Amino acid sequence: MDAKGEELKEQFVRQDFSHFDDSRQDILEEKKRLARLFSEVENGIVVLTDFEKETSYIYAGKLGEKIGLGQTVMQESSVFEERIFSLIPPEELMERHVLELRFIQLQKILPVNERPCYNTICTLHFQIPEYGRIPILHRTYYLESLPNGSIWLSLCIYTPFIGSVSAIYSIVNNRTGEMLLSETYERIDRKILSARETTILSLLAKGQSSKRIADTLHISVNTVYRHRQNILAALQVSNTAAAVEIALRLHLIS
Repeated sequence: MDAKGEELKEQFVRQDFSHFDDSRQDILEEKKRLARLFSEVENGIVVLTDFEKETSYIYAGKLGEKIGLGQTVMQESSVFEERIFSLIPPEELMERHVLELRFIQLQKILPVNERPCYNTICTLHFQIPEYGRIPILHRTYYLESLPNGSIWLSLCIYTPFIGSVSAIYSIVNNRTGEMLLSETYERIDRKILSARETTILSLLAKGQSSKRIADTLHISVNTVYRHRQNILAALQVSNTAAAVEIALRLHLIS
């Protein structure tokens, strides 16, 4: 997994899961049954992830045979399906991570009971030596969140499809079938970084050092360093170059 994926993973596992509810095991079992049903009906691959236990349950329909999973059920000690991510071209995988970053920000501003009413949808490809590039429709749902806002269970669905379509990376209101408008993405994106963090990242993108930024903004170098760390955490990346790349894709800086 690339650095962006690793940072995205860390954001999920750092959540607060201290809220206890006796019904959660029953909920998990019901969602596992739902995941298995999806894989059987769509002949796709369905991944149910429990962020609290850092465990993924992978249900592979007939598509699983093509990528070497077989038609099986697997449990992995990971919050991401690395063996599946490894089949996706790097550029498409990055766009998927950017989309999920936006999706997380949307979840934070939604009431917990409305979160399952949205999902991501994107077009990807699996690169399989024996079969070439297989077009895939990918969807992500955050099925369950705790009362404190922590995302507990997610469902990712990979379905093969036939035909050629333009690249899609969108968030959908699954009650109405409407995709979020670009104006909504802009509002979501603006919440990712503060105005000061955006200014500092813009200066970093121009090659300015922390010392020069501190002098320009009349703040201490330690304050610049703190903002830099906050920027990396907010964009879920591990270095400034990756932060600049993600910020450009999100149109946070120009």
